[in-house]
Amino acid sequence: MMEQVKRSSSQFEISADRIRESLGRWDQQINAIWENISNQRGWNGFGELLGWFGLMVLSGLVLEKTLGWRLQKLGDNIANQSTDHWLTILCYMLLRLLFNLVRVGVFALGALIVPMLVTDADSPWRTALLAMLGVIFIVRLIAVLGQAVFAPTARGIRPLALNCHQASNIYWWVLAFSLYYALLINVVELLTGLGLEPIMVQLIVPVGGLVMNLMVNVFVWTHRHTITQLFSDDESADSNLKQIIVQAWPVLVSMWLLTLWLIWGYAIFTGDFQAADKLTISWWITLLFPLVDRLFYVLLSNLVQLRWLQSPRFEQRSKRFRQILQNGLRLMLVAFAVFSLAEGWGYQTMAMMEAGWVQNLLRALLDIVVIILVAFITWELIQSAIERRLPEPVEQETESPEGEGGGGGASRTETLLPLMRSFILAVLVVTVVLSILSSIGVEIAPLLAGAGVVGIAIGFGAQKLVADIISGVFFLLDDAFRRGEYIEAANMRGTVENISIRSMRLRHHLGAVQTVPYSEISTVKNLSRDWVTMKLEFRLPYDTDVEKVRKIIKKIGLAMMEDEEIGPNLILPLKSQGVMRVEESALIFRMKFTSKPGEQWVIRREAYTRVKAGLEKNGIHFAHRSVHVLMPQDLENEKALTGNEVNGSSIGPSAEKASNQLLAGTSVTSAVAAASVTSAIAADLNRQAKLDQEAGSQEDDR
Repeated sequence: MMEQVKRSSSQFEISADRIRESLGRWDQQINAIWENISNQRGWNGFGELLGWFGLMVLSGLVLEKTLGWRLQKLGDNIANQSTDHWLTILCYMLLRLLFNLVRVGVFALGALIVPMLVTDADSPWRTALLAMLGVIFIVRLIAVLGQAVFAPTARGIRPLALNCHQASNIYWWVLAFSLYYALLINVVELLTGLGLEPIMVQLIVPVGGLVMNLMVNVFVWTHRHTITQLFSDDESADSNLKQIIVQAWPVLVSMWLLTLWLIWGYAIFTGDFQAADKLTISWWITLLFPLVDRLFYVLLSNLVQLRWLQSPRFEQRSKRFRQILQNGLRLMLVAFAVFSLAEGWGYQTMAMMEAGWVQNLLRALLDIVVIILVAFITWELIQSAIERRLPEPVEQETESPEGEGGGGGASRTETLLPLMRSFILAVLVVTVVLSILSSIGVEIAPLLAGAGVVGIAIGFGAQKLVADIISGVFFLLDDAFRRGEYIEAANMRGTVENISIRSMRLRHHLGAVQTVPYSEISTVKNLSRDWVTMKLEFRLPYDTDVEKVRKIIKKIGLAMMEDEEIGPNLILPLKSQGVMRVEESALIFRMKFTSKPGEQWVIRREAYTRVKAGLEKNGIHFAHRSVHVLMPQDLENEKALTGNEVNGSSIGPSAEKASNQLLAGTSVTSAVAAASVTSAIAADLNRQAKLDQEAGSQEDDR
């Protein structure tokens, strides 16, 4: 390290001595330059050179106007367009850029004719004219690119979030930079060809670079608010670090540019032009970093709005998507700038890159980044395509107290796509892992063979799991159930909440969550397909007019079909099925209706309410359960004995005996009556349960 410092100091002293000697010959160099540029004819020759320069510019403009007037008109029409669609803006910008580049090329060809015709190949005038043409060409080329990016007069197709004043101001600053840069490199090259000693370049170029850096720093400090506005967006977190960066970035940029100029200027002064060229890359990356970053941000912000990327959840993921790609670009730019700086500083990073292990490492890292990026983009495209075909996720609704489930389920596509998404994700992860292992030099063929053996072992050891998976595949192929449907399976019932590879999750209408492996299911009873028929019973007295009841129920059914809330959910109206059976105390009537799955419970409640009100309006009331008990024949005698006692007749021993018999008979009668009532109620309940089971009704577990 010390030897390198000593060597650099020695080279600096040598360059300084040579420049001092060259400055002593400054007058001779100026005279040589003047003689060459005036063709040894003084001011007359210089005036003639200026005349040829004017003719050269005029020749280029005439040819441009002759051949490019139509392109100019098209470009002006595009500049007057205004649209909010980013793809249209991009097309307009590229078309306008293409037209203007063609015009600049035509101008350069037309101007190039003059020096080629009027000067010799080794003439100093040809060198001077070509240098001046190079300045004009560079400035016009930067102007065309600046018009495409900043669009100072075309607000409708401006890609950056700038107003017209800001865009125009930045555009003219860019033109000033390009003019100064073109003059610096072309004039130095021209003077060197006309007689300036090469050692003087090592003094002029660093001074010119210092002026350029001062211009950049003036631009940074005068436009710091505009640049900060470009980098501010609603998605970025308003953190303390961000506030510090917002306040400190102009100082940091100024210090960074000053550091680059010091190292670059020292390299130029000591004659190390190769290191200076590498440092120039870092300088240009620093200047173009804000522009490239913002253009890339605009491109990403518009790409994520493509129609085939939109899905209910992609908007939430798009922020992460943009941040990953944006930070990746920034990291690459910063790494490249630091790499160039280290190379220019003399750390021989390029030589390190040529080492075999470094090249292998970088190649592997590049492959891994590309694999992960491609896999990430592929997954986002697949996930968005699947989510577009799925309904928006909603919170699980609590079952209503009167409902027993049985609502309509999701479509078959909505049921199978989540499983397909999980399968594709698993395949993608395995593919990425194997590709990464292959890129770092790991042989994956033995891994695949070993994975096959392990898979066979797992298959033997997890036969139950395999049975669950295979059973689930066939259930899904048969379309036996879908997500959101109410089913009965494996002695359980509930709404299908989730379908996985080996099991499904049922939520009972009372809230219990039940996980059912597919292999445990022998029969699936789906209560949510197409339609549901519900049969309702009620009790009426023996003397009820059956035909009248039928007409009342039919009228109520038609009214329910016309109801705005209930009607759309009814498939067949409510109608009477007449007397189904006769019981001890009433006639059992039955009515039925057909509705959409899940809506039968609300319709059932409304049907009972309307039927009761309609029957009562016509003087028909529901019959109540009653039990009739026949009293023993001896009860008349007991009543007579009781009557004698009440009438005041004499009571002897025989009367007392009769009274005891009466009390005993009363107890027996009460016991017989209680037993009869209990037997009747039990028989009625058993009969009702049997009828409900035969009719397939779903009882409320509540």
